[in-house]
Formats: sequence, C-alpha cells, structure tokens
Amino acid sequence: MITGLHHIGLSVLNLDAAIDFYTSQHAYNLSYRFGVEDSASNRAILQLDNASARGAFLQGSLGCLELFEYACRTEIIPEDKAVYSAGIRHICLQSEISDRLYDGLVAAGAASHARPAGLGTGNSYVYIRDPEGNLLELEGTPWAPADVNRPWFAHVALVTPDIRKLTDFYALLTGIEIHRQGSFGPSPKFDHVAGLSDICFTGAWSRLANAELEFWCYAHPPTLPRDRRNLAAPGWNHICFESDNIEADYARLMAHGVELHGPPHAFGNAWLFFGRDPDGNVFEVLQPGTDKQLTVAAMLQEANGHKVDAARTAYRDGLAATVTEA
Repeated sequence: MITGLHHIGLSVLNLDAAIDFYTSQHAYNLSYRFGVEDSASNRAILQLDNASARGAFLQGSLGCLELFEYACRTEIIPEDKAVYSAGIRHICLQSEISDRLYDGLVAAGAASHARPAGLGTGNSYVYIRDPEGNLLELEGTPWAPADVNRPWFAHVALVTPDIRKLTDFYALLTGIEIHRQGSFGPSPKFDHVAGLSDICFTGAWSRLANAELEFWCYAHPPTLPRDRRNLAAPGWNHICFESDNIEADYARLMAHGVELHGPPHAFGNAWLFFGRDPDGNVFEVLQPGTDKQLTVAAMLQEANGHKVDAARTAYRDGLAATVTEA
C-alpha cells in the first residue's frame, strides 16, 4: 500500500549551487550525498545510456527533495518549463502569509515576475523560478502555526493534456481518489500569478497522508502532449511514493499493465522500482529500510510536521463543517 508522497526528484546542472539554494531559508536540510554508478543495472533502471551522477538527499518538513547532477546532462535537450507545459511542473512550499520566504529565496537567486498575491481563497500565491529556471509555488496560509519557523512541502503539480486519464492513473497507483476539481479563468487574478494572459485551465487534487498531488490541464495556452521524460534532462524528473509492501505494489501495478522499468531492487538498505505514467512522467515506489527517520510517518511525527498537520486538519475540518451547515 502507498503510504504517502516521499520525495520529488530534480535533475540539476550544478549540484552544489542547487544544494545552497534549496537549503537557504531552512526550506530543506542536507541529509547526505551519494553517487550513482554507470552500471548496466542502473542504466536499465533509469532508462539512460549513461547513468553516472552525483546526488544529494535533502530533508524538509512533510516532504523531501532528491537532487541529481548527471554526467550526460549537457548532452540532452532541455525540457519546456512553461507554466502550462506538460510534465512534473512545480512543487509548492507553504508558510505563514508574509513575503519573508519570497524575499529570502529571491535574495538566494530565485527570479519572479510578480510578488505574492491573493486569489480570493484567503491564501497568498506566487510562482518563482530557482536559479536554473525550475518552477516553485510559494503559498501563504492563514492557518500556519505561529511556532513553526520553516516552510513545509505541500504538493507537487503535474500538467497534462488529458487530466482525466492522469488522475485515474494516480488514483490507481496511490489508492486515493480525487477529492476536489474545478475549472478556472479567464481572470486577471490568475493571469497575475501565472504571468500569462487570458489563461483558462482545469484542476484536480488528490490528498495523500503528508502532501497533495495537484493536476492542471490548460485550455489557453493549451497543454500539448510531449516526449517521454528523460531522467537526466534538467528539471523536475520524478515523483517518489512510499510503500509499506513494495512487492505487493509492484505485483498490483504489473497486473494493471503499468509500464515499469524493472522489479524492485536494493538501494542501500531500501528497496525501490521506477515506472511511467500515461504521459511518460517517471514515478518511483520506495520502501525505506532500517533508517526510519526518512519515512512519511516520521515526517508527520516530527515536531514541525506534526504542528502543521494538526493545524491544516483543523482548518479543513472547519471548512467542511461550514459547507455542511450551509
């Protein structure tokens, strides 16, 4: 069974610079560095002609980040990183409603077309780009615990030309159905946040234990199909889900005809396998080993993660009660 969203993978051109950026403002802490050998098994697992890479694993509140600097990265055509382009498009960091996180990340090298703004939800929103142009969303929340002094991971967003097909797939993978969906735009408030004109799009959300999956399909500008994701291409390159029984999840996905890169294999003291969603994005399923500090359960029990989870649960319960009363 899938227990939560463990981490997001990011392929970068400069590993050391990426570590410096993502550990600024206490967004993430460096857990460890690692290397990937250019072995036949790694080439098969990653579907790369050259799997050699340097990597780093960063721990954050309610979600982690895995960075890769592939040796072959400069030989690959970069992916389109436009807001409406298909693929794993952004991650979201939440905090209290203020410009503190925004100002700090811009000072650390991020770029932005606008400052944080509201959309009428009570939250604030802004898109920024890290020093290599990868998209992040910063979201201010009115329910943020006063004694949590670092941002937390809230969701990963996938943009797709076929939102029904992709949401059905991730419901199968995770065992969790979509809990909210809707259509948006055109409106100046959406244009302001996206940095585009006359945007129209549909969205859907799936809520896992620690974080959400967010899905977008743009009608204007249109989201078009794209080539299969190359893991070494710079940008957000995979989504990792934690499993409590990796053999059962592998057999379940195989039985449904899901494209997988191979059976579970050992990585350190953990077990993992990779696969593809219908759009060609890469997902990973991971069963952690003896190091229980980097599990979804540990993320939810850690002091900051526990406070955030309790506060957002209370906020969601309050919204649900209001809807019921109405």
